[in-house]
Amino acid sequence: MDFTFHLDFDPHEADHRQAAEWLSAQPDPTAAVAQLIKVADMGALRLQQWEDLVMLLATEVREMRAQLLGQPQPAKSPETQEDAESARRLDSMFG
Repeated sequence: MDFTFHLDFDPHEADHRQAAEWLSAQPDPTAAVAQLIKVADMGALRLQQWEDLVMLLATEVREMRAQLLGQPQPAKSPETQEDAESARRLDSMFG
């Protein structure tokens, strides 16, 4: 089954013009759009992994600061416990 899609480009918008020029230069515009969607999804996944890493690092920095200052460490709440899937993804990125 064939699908058709229609894009409304605004010729007065520089970004729209650039996108239209890029798309028209592609040998297979449909494959190019599909690849862009795939890359965007992967980018969203990588962003989530970086956000998870930043949160883990922030927690570790707070804990280290408390240790260095001799302050008692608060008990870890369920939100700050390490997620096994997140840890696996981070290990695959950096290990």
